[in-house]
Amino acid sequence: MAEVKLRALVLREVDFGDYDRYLTALSEGGRKIEILCKGVRRGAKQQIPAARQFCFSEFVLFERGGRYTLREADFVHSFWDLTQDIEAYALACYLAELAAALTAEDEDSPAVCRLLLLAFRALSGKKREGALVKASFEWRLMAESGYAPDLAVCGVCGRAVGQPPVCFSVRAGTAADEACARRIGGDYTRLADSALRALMHVLTCEPGKVYAFALTGPARAQFCALAEQYVLYHLGRGFDSLQFYQSIIKPIGAKK
Repeated sequence: MAEVKLRALVLREVDFGDYDRYLTALSEGGRKIEILCKGVRRGAKQQIPAARQFCFSEFVLFERGGRYTLREADFVHSFWDLTQDIEAYALACYLAELAAALTAEDEDSPAVCRLLLLAFRALSGKKREGALVKASFEWRLMAESGYAPDLAVCGVCGRAVGQPPVCFSVRAGTAADEACARRIGGDYTRLADSALRALMHVLTCEPGKVYAFALTGPARAQFCALAEQYVLYHLGRGFDSLQFYQSIIKPIGAKK
């Protein structure tokens, strides 16, 4: 049995039996791992708060045959404040579930862990609007995971996309100039100019600036709606946590 030290963000926790718990965590290197926490719900081991959901912690683990068992954990940073607001909690659960769906136990994806940590920081204390954090995370995560939309070349004629207006197809994952989109019809939607700029920002900026922008009105609603549609269509599945989040928020663009 080998001892392993690593930093990881806890995405999910599941209690089982009388005293044990399983953690699904995303390592700093972007690898998904399952951690067995034996007896963590009784006695002195209840004093390991760093081994809980939404904690980014330094773990000491025992590893045998690719299976990990908790020895100890210390905080690097806690995002417990997200659990104090039902909307923030629901959104964090969805972002965590989406990240888990796009990471593997045998492949590193360090950009994913950083992107999720930055999203949690943006949501903590409501530093950024939840809807825009969600959509930005969806767009950038899909791009980092091999599902990047192509906004440079017209998906119809193959020529470089010029100045706005620009149209976008969720199904094709490509942009098109307005004349080509109008000619073939289909599901191409004209992008609001500010929505296009926001999308280009999210897809191309350095990770630390992914959430550093504002968007309002119809452009905001379009940016957010297309991001969710893009995820669900290209992954070909839904998410329970997304349904939960949708059940407690008002539609994008609705007045509060």
